[in-house]
Amino acid sequence: SVLFQREGQAVRHNFDAELLTIDIDLTGLRASARAQGSTKGYFSGKRNAYGRQVVRASAPHYRETLYSKLQVGSQHGAAVLKSTMRAVQNLLHWTPEQCRRVLLRTDAGLGTDSNINWALTHHFQVLMKGYSGKRALAFAKQIKAKDWYTLRDQRWVACVPDAPRYARRTQTLVLRWVTENGETKHATLVYSLLDRDWHTIPDLYDGRGAVESEIKMDKSGLLLPKRRKHQFAAQEALVLLTDLAHNLLAWLHPWMLADSRFAQVGPVTLVNDVLC
Repeated sequence: SVLFQREGQAVRHNFDAELLTIDIDLTGLRASARAQGSTKGYFSGKRNAYGRQVVRASAPHYRETLYSKLQVGSQHGAAVLKSTMRAVQNLLHWTPEQCRRVLLRTDAGLGTDSNINWALTHHFQVLMKGYSGKRALAFAKQIKAKDWYTLRDQRWVACVPDAPRYARRTQTLVLRWVTENGETKHATLVYSLLDRDWHTIPDLYDGRGAVESEIKMDKSGLLLPKRRKHQFAAQEALVLLTDLAHNLLAWLHPWMLADSRFAQVGPVTLVNDVLC
């Protein structure tokens, strides 16, 4: 915390100039079935696998990790949003006015009505994918063919006319896309940035891909999944050390690499090639 207050960029964000986007994600860490806190859960590409989960809050504009917390493998994302945002707020000491300039961006696992209302009542702006797939499909069936706006790559978006009401004014969009195997999928996006052109909201949400890339780079470059500890507290310590290494690499750019040919390289290349 002391190091972040001294060196962090998100803590010095200029709220008058632009919003501060905070992405929250849950990622799996495989572990032995005998490890503390290791339970069956969702692990990408693995069925009936054992492990733990890590909830992470990031500031993608600065490539900084603000908060990580180890969870049991069966932990669901919907239950961790409130505690995560409280921890981030304690770290960055936002005022209510600054909270109104914070955009909270999450995937469907965290986008319950309860979480959306909580974020809105705590003054945050939201751009959250809705939790219910059945609701998204029901909304899609209400949309006329002429009202779908084409994005790209077999993706469409439309405004939901009779969307649920939340604690503050919001707009709900329904997304439709075709998967690689030809299956049609739907999802909702709930957002409070009513001054934005709704056609641009899906692109703003797609910026979440940067956080997913950062997590993948931490796994491959900083070897987060490779260092496994039986004790829950020991594994959590390794997660925090990985966060420290991640942020040191992010701060390295303005310190040393801003005007060099390495200015755009990511953690994997920095660790495996540049720093070696």
